Amino acid sequence: MLAACRTGQYPVRPVPGDTDIGISAVTIEPRAGTTLSVLYKPLYPLLGLRAKSLLYPERGYNDFRLAEDRRRIESYLQGKGRFEAVVDEPRVDFVNRTATVHWTVDEGPQYVVGSVSITGAPRDLEAELRGVLSFGPGDPIDLDPYRLQRLELGLLLQEHGYGHARAYSRTFVDRATKKVAWFFYLDPGPKTTIKTLTTAGNAHVPVDEILERSGLRAGGPFSTADARRAELALLDSGAFVSVNVVSDADIPRLPEYPDSGGKLEPAQIAADGTLVPRTLPSELAVTISVVEAPARQLHVEAGFEADPTRADAYVEAAVALRHLFAPQHHLELEGGVGYGWILGDHRDLADGVYGHALAQYLHPLASVPAVTVRLLARWRDVLYPAFLLREVVGGPGLHATLAPGVSFDGDAWFRRERALDLPMLVADTTDRTTGFELRTSLVADRRDDRVEPTSGWLLGGTAAFAPGGPLGDTRWLQLTADARVLVPLAGQGGAWSLGLRASGGVVLLPGDNGVPFGARLFGGGAYGLRGFGRDRLSPTVACANTTVCDDAEVGGRSLVETSVELRWLPFRKQVGAIGFVDAGNAGAGTNPFADGLALAAGVGGRVRLWYLPIAVDVGYRILDDSQAALAWGRLLAFLRVGEAF
Repeated sequence: MLAACRTGQYPVRPVPGDTDIGISAVTIEPRAGTTLSVLYKPLYPLLGLRAKSLLYPERGYNDFRLAEDRRRIESYLQGKGRFEAVVDEPRVDFVNRTATVHWTVDEGPQYVVGSVSITGAPRDLEAELRGVLSFGPGDPIDLDPYRLQRLELGLLLQEHGYGHARAYSRTFVDRATKKVAWFFYLDPGPKTTIKTLTTAGNAHVPVDEILERSGLRAGGPFSTADARRAELALLDSGAFVSVNVVSDADIPRLPEYPDSGGKLEPAQIAADGTLVPRTLPSELAVTISVVEAPARQLHVEAGFEADPTRADAYVEAAVALRHLFAPQHHLELEGGVGYGWILGDHRDLADGVYGHALAQYLHPLASVPAVTVRLLARWRDVLYPAFLLREVVGGPGLHATLAPGVSFDGDAWFRRERALDLPMLVADTTDRTTGFELRTSLVADRRDDRVEPTSGWLLGGTAAFAPGGPLGDTRWLQLTADARVLVPLAGQGGAWSLGLRASGGVVLLPGDNGVPFGARLFGGGAYGLRGFGRDRLSPTVACANTTVCDDAEVGGRSLVETSVELRWLPFRKQVGAIGFVDAGNAGAGTNPFADGLALAAGVGGRVRLWYLPIAVDVGYRILDDSQAALAWGRLLAFLRVGEAF
C-alpha cells in the first residue's frame, strides 16, 4: 500500500490464465466439405486472442479467452443468420513462445426473413414507419443492424410528438423452414406537451433570450423535431459551444451493445403475449442545457497549396469577442497574409504578398429564431496570374439557418475594387470600379463529413447583382451554382465511394463599361478542373506590347467545371487514394464551350497526419479547347492541405 501511495498507482492484478506466449496469427477455415460465405474481417479485432496490427495491440495466449472466442465465433455466425453453425475445438500450434490459433467452422444454412410486422403504430404514421425498415421477406438475416432499426422507429415517433415513444424488436425462428418472423412492437404513449421549461448552464445570456430564440414555450407541443430546431437556433447564435434540449420522458437515454431488442417488464406483457401500453403523463418537464462559448477566443491556422503554375503559403487568425457590447452582441475580427509564387515562363508575373482583413458585428435575433443580423467591413487582396485584385466592401447583411445543414445569406454592400499591376492589354479593361452590390446565397449541405465525405450531397447557389447607373460604375448579374453527390459503394467496410460534382456560373446584363474583374469567373487548380493551374482556366487577352508581357488571364463570363471521382478512404486509416476525370471550360461570353471542351484525368493520394488531411493529385490535360496532344506541359501535379468535395 505504501508503494502504491508513493507512485499514485494501484497495483496491477494479473488476469487469470494469462501467459507470456504471444499470438502470431488467428485463422478461421471451413470444415472439410464446406465453404465460407460469411465475412470474418470485422470479427478478428473482437477476439480475446489476436495478433498485433497497426491499429490493435496483441492479446496474448490465455486458455480462458480461447474458450470465450469459441462462443464469440458462434454468436457472430448466429447474428448473420447461421443458427445451425458449429465451431470445432481449435488447433493451437506453439513455436518459440508464440501461438497460431486455427478455428474450423461449419456455417450451416443461411436463414432468411419470413415476415416483418409492426404493431401498435398510430394509423396516420403506419406507412412512414414501415418506410424506415431496410429489410423484408426473403432478405438474409443480419441481427444487429435489423434490431437497431427499432431505435429509428422510436425516434420517428418522438419526432411526431410522441415524447415517450419506445419500440421493441422480437424474432421467432422456424428451424423447419429456415425462416424468421420479425416483430416490432411499438408503445408510442400520448402526444406530449411542455409542462415546465427551464434553462441550465447559462451565465452571460439571459434566460428570457434563450427561451425566446428557442421557439419553445410552456404549454406548447413537444417533439424531438421541435427540440432539434431549438438547438440549431441557439447554436447558430454563436454564443454556445453545445446545446441540448432534454425532457423527463420515459425513454432510454443510452443505446445497448449488443442490442437486446429492448427490455420488457413482466407488467408490459399480457396473458395472450401482446404488449400492454405504459400509463404515462402527457406533460413533460423540459430543460435547455447549454455550454456557453468562451467570451474571448483566438483561432490560428496555416496552409500551403501548390501546382506547376503557382505556389501559395498563408497564415490566418480569427478573434471572437462574444457579448462585447451586451449579451448576444458579438464582434469578430479576422485577418490573414499569404505569399504567392506565380511559376512558369511568363514575363509579367504578379507574385507577391496578399492578404485580407474583416471586422463584423453580429447580433442573433431572439424574436426570430435562427436569424442573425450583421454589419461588416472587409478588405481583401486576391492574387490572379497577371494582376492583384484589391477590393473593399462593407454593409449590412443577415444569416438564417432554415433547417439542419440549410442556410441562407443576404448582404447589401458598398463595393470598391482595383486591379493592381495589370499589364497593358489589347482589349479595353476596367481596372477599377465602385458601386453597390446585392448578394444572396442558399446552401444545403447533407454530407457525412465536410473534410473527407463519403456519402450525402450538397447544393448551393449564389446570385450577386450590381445595378450600376446612379448606384455604381458598372452593371452586372452573376449567377453561380455548386452541386455535389457522394454515393457509397459496397465492399471494404464503406471505404469506397463515387463523387460527382458540377459547378460554374454565368455573368449577365453587362453595362457599357463591361464586367469588372471581381465579377468574372476563374477555374482550375486543386479544387477545380485539374488540367489547369489555379485560376488558369480562363479566357486570355493579348498584351499590347508583346516584347514586355504575355497574354493575360482576365476571367470569363461563363464557367463550367465537372468532376467524377472514385474515392477510397478507409475509416481510421492514414492513407487513401482517388481516381478522377474532370471536364469543363470557361468562355468570354455566356457559352463556356464556345472554344471547345477541356478534359483531364488522373489519380491522387490522401494522407492523414494528426487530423491534417493532405491531398496530392496528378492530372493530365487530355483535351484543351477540344484539341488533343502529347506534351509534358499538360501533366500537372497538385498539392493541398485540407480537402473538400
